[in-house]
Amino acid sequence: MCSLGDDMKRKMSCLGVVSHVGVVLSFVIFVTFLIFIFIIVQPMVGTKNNQNMLNNLKDVLIERVSTELTSVSVLVDEESLCVRLSGFFNEIGSGKGVIVRNKEGKVLSKILEQNLDVTKNTGETFLKIYSSEEFSIEPGTIPGCQESDYTFGLIKSEKNIFETRIIQIIESYNNDYESLKGELDIAQGNEFRLDFVYANGTIILTEEKEVLVDVFVDKFPIQYINKYAVRELGSLNVGIWG
Repeated sequence: MCSLGDDMKRKMSCLGVVSHVGVVLSFVIFVTFLIFIFIIVQPMVGTKNNQNMLNNLKDVLIERVSTELTSVSVLVDEESLCVRLSGFFNEIGSGKGVIVRNKEGKVLSKILEQNLDVTKNTGETFLKIYSSEEFSIEPGTIPGCQESDYTFGLIKSEKNIFETRIIQIIESYNNDYESLKGELDIAQGNEFRLDFVYANGTIILTEEKEVLVDVFVDKFPIQYINKYAVRELGSLNVGIWG
């Protein structure tokens, strides 16, 4: 121990010990402070990273399940029960499948070859026609259908989410998960899941996977085009972990 009776050399040695202890204590306090900050900040960093990964996955998914929808209104002869719209697909620049509906929204018969044949009720003059690669093509013609004069209204093309594409991606998830992960740019070591929820609460689920960590989940609403070219509301539940 150091005392007032010690000589100068002894006192200097004691001061060195005290100084060294102070440095060690300061270092311990500093390290403890860093650990405390790390404990506080790390969850926020992890949450931000998960949110960024989830946002990126949502953007990629929306692009994957979207494609072009062309819509056009047409005025036709009111007396005919079947009208042939000659050169229709050249006019709209599309040879894809079509859905034809009247003003009440009823889906009408549609059979297409080079032209478009449509059965309708007497007195109907307004048709709404939707064209997309997601709609089925029915080749051929309708017997007895007569060529009719028709007038185009507004033609509009824009990207939309399609129910068929959402279902396809869920099937890909269940049948070839690893390939789908690569297509969606999911980083090695990360996993994800996707569920499709209809407005009535019906859910199409992806297969359950063993999860040993917390899953970061988000649910976001979407508008999609169903197989009858009707716009409906739904949502996607997306989870990611790693």
